[in-house]
Amino acid sequence: MTTVPNPRSTLPIVIVGYGDIARRLAARLDRHDMTAIARHTPACPSGHHGSWHAVALDLDTDSPRDFGIPIGAIWVYLAPPAREGREDKRVARWIAEAPTTPAAVVYVSTTGVYGNRQGGWVDESVPPQPSHDRGRRRLDAERRFEAYARANRIPLTVLRVTGIYACDRLPVEKIRRGAPVPAGPEAPWSNRVHAEDLADILARLVDRIEHGNPVTGTFNVSDNHPTPVNVIYRQVAAHFGLPQPPEQSLETVLAQASPMAREFLSDSRRVDASAIQRALDWQPRYPRLAAALADCPPSD
Repeated sequence: MTTVPNPRSTLPIVIVGYGDIARRLAARLDRHDMTAIARHTPACPSGHHGSWHAVALDLDTDSPRDFGIPIGAIWVYLAPPAREGREDKRVARWIAEAPTTPAAVVYVSTTGVYGNRQGGWVDESVPPQPSHDRGRRRLDAERRFEAYARANRIPLTVLRVTGIYACDRLPVEKIRRGAPVPAGPEAPWSNRVHAEDLADILARLVDRIEHGNPVTGTFNVSDNHPTPVNVIYRQVAAHFGLPQPPEQSLETVLAQASPMAREFLSDSRRVDASAIQRALDWQPRYPRLAAALADCPPSD
């Protein structure tokens, strides 16, 4: 884990959507005054030296006006949209009703905004063309934050993140159940980033904001090594000593998949995330899945 050196003066942090990535980020910003917002009251991490303000807030029904949101904070918005519609009404409500203006915003979006590219490469110059409402909601949120940042003249960083994984975020149970994967050339490309690497990027972005040199714009986030999804499943199965998953036609796999899995499997693209690496002069700790698996106990 990379711990960002604390500057002479830190800004308060507001994390909207305090889950796994937020906890990893908080561990890197342990001297910051932090407001952590989630549906249920977030617990203060052990060893946190700054102030801790835990807020239980339902983004669908509660107004941020009713809670203490510090002035001049860095907003790190990690909360997903609701599961229906083409607009992110949670972001719309947050922007409209937040009682203070932030110093800067970091919004975590998804590469799902690019849609299906038939296995082609995408970088930030490729226009978004989401294939599903999930991606449309994310694109709507991006545009809302862009308009908000322009109107308030504040720095904005949008991160289009690929699939997030860690030792406890691998498809072990699917493999154990014998779930099939698409075979051979029909297998869509998988792009991923380790949770620790994403948290490192977020901490570095916060550090740059505090030092008056924010990294603004839209950036893809990935380990830069796309891999066919069937190969990913094979590697995970081998590491955990599980039977290799059966490979079937893409049509057969899609027919058996959950709605969310169907969306992911029907989009195939290879994500170029070199821009964020250049902007932050940073390299991932886990540039390939194999490097991460080496840190995972072989049995769960």
